[in-house]
Amino acid sequence: MDSKKNIQEKAAPQKPAEKEGFFSALLSSLFKSSSPEAEKKRRLKLIAKNITKSKFHSFYRTSSGELLAPFGKFVFDLYKAVSPAQTVFRNAQNPAIFKRQIVNYVMSENQLAILDQLDEQKILEMAKTVPLAQLQQQIEQKLQAFTNEFNESKAAKADNLEKAFTLFQDFCSFDFYMIIKKFDSSYREYSFNALPRLDKVNGEYIIDDLKDFLSVAYNITDDSVDWNQLFDMLKATQNRELVSAANWKKIIARIKNLQLSKTLDYIVQHISEDPNYETQVSYHHAGIIEPYIEKIENDTRNLLAKIETEQKESKASSICMQIFGTANPQSLKYYVSSFNPQLEKKDLAIFEYTEPLNYLKTFLVEFVKKVIREYYDVVVIRGQWDATLSAPMSNAYQELLKISDEITEFDETMAEDGMLGVKIKTLLPKTAHDAGAENIINRVVSDANESARGYIIQATQNLIVIGKTIKQLIEDYVLPKPVLVQNWKELEKYIELPMKEFSVNIYKKIYLFAQLMQTYIS
Repeated sequence: MDSKKNIQEKAAPQKPAEKEGFFSALLSSLFKSSSPEAEKKRRLKLIAKNITKSKFHSFYRTSSGELLAPFGKFVFDLYKAVSPAQTVFRNAQNPAIFKRQIVNYVMSENQLAILDQLDEQKILEMAKTVPLAQLQQQIEQKLQAFTNEFNESKAAKADNLEKAFTLFQDFCSFDFYMIIKKFDSSYREYSFNALPRLDKVNGEYIIDDLKDFLSVAYNITDDSVDWNQLFDMLKATQNRELVSAANWKKIIARIKNLQLSKTLDYIVQHISEDPNYETQVSYHHAGIIEPYIEKIENDTRNLLAKIETEQKESKASSICMQIFGTANPQSLKYYVSSFNPQLEKKDLAIFEYTEPLNYLKTFLVEFVKKVIREYYDVVVIRGQWDATLSAPMSNAYQELLKISDEITEFDETMAEDGMLGVKIKTLLPKTAHDAGAENIINRVVSDANESARGYIIQATQNLIVIGKTIKQLIEDYVLPKPVLVQNWKELEKYIELPMKEFSVNIYKKIYLFAQLMQTYIS
């Protein structure tokens, strides 16, 4: 009975207290000042009271708005614990290496083996012995096999590791030194042999640093992050602990305590005199598997394109040497590659067929109009053979002469005072602020490229007709009783070389030139 009575006596005063608290709050709400400034002061006063009641009250002096030595010591301890990681991140020559290590970490042994085979040097070595088309097919198959193994499970693991790593890196890379320097101006970076001479600091002098610190510190308290998985990855890829797992758990525990107490949030609100201030905590996720795959594919395909270009240039140079005796004959003046840089600078279309059109014009001038003309004058004009058989060669030859003249006229239109060149010259300065000018230039250049390609295709087709006819004539010449041309012996006296040698040389040049053009228009 006595015990029950005691309980009742203890419980009895609680009801009036609850009523008194209710009415007190009601009166306060009814008669409080309507002044926003007064309300702000009331809230700041309450914030100051919360700080003094916090177990972290030693961090800040509310009466003077100063951060004190214990907070400096807290920051120094964090700085000391994460400094090995901070040094690694700061000295990394290529920061992207860490994201690549994450992806490599989740790969299978087969993927790592394929990745090794996609190494630039290995592809370059293969290109020396494997035909380009076959090499391209093999590489595409390897890329497909490589990407197919990135299933949802691997992608999720990589994304989780990326999130943990980003939060870890952001925290470890925070400029703790700058805060400590404000407590002790004589402190030297990464000096951990002795505690700095920590003095009090005016809150206004450190408020921005404090806000930045909270934005990275509160991120690491995310319970969804698997820190064990991250530390396993770091240990496997770095061959050392950047921060010991035990120390990291202690850091998170301490930050969580601070976050739950809201002491640092209150301190920021008090210093800035902004009771509504809230720490902005955000993590911007970006998947790393797709960008990684895209980079591997782009790098590999760009390498294959580079190999193809180099092989084409090498082949072109070799053929040019055999045909012209030089690797870079020049005939055109205005439709030339040297004009392209100023177009590329403005991200405009460029002249695409400058090299093959230049080779074609040179071949037409130096070979068709000289060597083939001599052959034509002797064999077609003086030869005794059926006109229906010689007509295709005759027509092809006349077409080549016509194309040669058209290319000259076309090249002249691209001159600065030419019909198309003056248009480009006038509009080029306007492209920065006039999309219409850009469109017109692109159209002019595109049309020019189409014309150049057309000349190349037409001329090559006509040369092939001549080449096929000459091949038939060579075969006819060596017959005991020729069928196509009746007067071969008579024609011999009009040329200096033996007819067969003369014919074979022309056929070879045409064959080589057709090969050269094929590298550009295939």
